[in-house]
Amino acid sequence: MTDVEAETRRVVDELYRAYLAGDGEGMIAQMADDVEVRFLAQATLHGVPEVRRFIGFASGLLHDLDFRIRKTIVDGDTAAVIWEESATTAAGKPWENHGVDVIRVRDGRIVALHENNDVNLVYEHFPRYDPDAA
Repeated sequence: MTDVEAETRRVVDELYRAYLAGDGEGMIAQMADDVEVRFLAQATLHGVPEVRRFIGFASGLLHDLDFRIRKTIVDGDTAAVIWEESATTAAGKPWENHGVDVIRVRDGRIVALHENNDVNLVYEHFPRYDPDAA
């Protein structure tokens, strides 16, 4: 593993450690100020303030989350994290989804995080994100 790959892995591991702990600010601490975060079927966010608003919106969408990382692949400054999750939606319905997050790291911070999942489930179970209401 190269030094760049070790740094990418460290940042990605810290991001998911914070996520699994419910620590939104810990997640944001891993991101560059001008980060681009894309959640399919929800939003493309530019910069930490937009990410922070989205995290506030998303924090109540799922309860009793069981998020499982199946594999993390690191190649240089890019990582792909394959995951599965189950939970209960805010409306009390069962939730099962899977996806892959593609993350790019530069200078020890995440500059891009693109979350890919089953968007049909997102449309079916979640309200649309309105950045003006967040």
